[in-house]
Amino acid sequence: MLFAGLVHAVWNAIAKNITDQFVSFGLLKVGAAGASWALLPFIGLPRSGAWIYLLCSVCLHCSYELLLMGAFRRGDFSKSYPIARGIAPLLVALGGFFFANQHQNALSLIGIFVIVSGVLSLALIKGAKVNASSATIWALATGVGIAAYTVVDGLGVRAAHSSIRYGVTLSVLQATLWLAVTFARRGVTWWPCAKTARLGIAAGAGSIAGYLLILWAQFHASFALVSALRETGVLWAAVIGALYFKEGSLRKTVGPAIVIVIGVSLLALG
Repeated sequence: MLFAGLVHAVWNAIAKNITDQFVSFGLLKVGAAGASWALLPFIGLPRSGAWIYLLCSVCLHCSYELLLMGAFRRGDFSKSYPIARGIAPLLVALGGFFFANQHQNALSLIGIFVIVSGVLSLALIKGAKVNASSATIWALATGVGIAAYTVVDGLGVRAAHSSIRYGVTLSVLQATLWLAVTFARRGVTWWPCAKTARLGIAAGAGSIAGYLLILWAQFHASFALVSALRETGVLWAAVIGALYFKEGSLRKTVGPAIVIVIGVSLLALG
């Protein structure tokens, strides 16, 4: 999950780096669709009981990515990403409790709240307050979308009895739908230069590998634990934002990073 968090932060940074968010997410879907369609004949389809979750998840993933595009357009990567990912573990823990009867012990709950505190503090590195600004609202809405699809996919992999079949089928459906809408709206005029295209497509293929790891973990562990460990990717996002996007001082990430490590340790002990 720690590695999946790194992969997720990297492909989000690539998406943010491509100025036209419509183009960046289109390229991601080309990579995701190519990888998932190539795997599907060898993997096969999941059990019938998983399809209701798959269809619901496609809608949630598309909504989440539209919200993420909006957040990236309106705010810094090192702020939008931590806010969106930071509130997700708490919401996922609540979703796991209400929909999957997953109870957390006291130590795990403390760990979740410590991680949430750490990742949200990364959003305040520059001293700005979290307020009702446009960027913050979009990032918070993105976090709600993340929590929703995490819970649905956690239930889906259990119904499918196969994380890889569920994940590959989900990618085929969602990426293909996204590309169909993209080409219907813009034809082929949106296609960028070769260098940008290669980068975006590679990031899309990598995103599939990262999410399959997450689905595999959700099949074996509680939703809240998986979500909390995955969201340590915000540390990588803060580092990328400071070093690559020049959005803040790397030195200021040390405190929140220590808080995150403490939270992860508490979760592991719980």
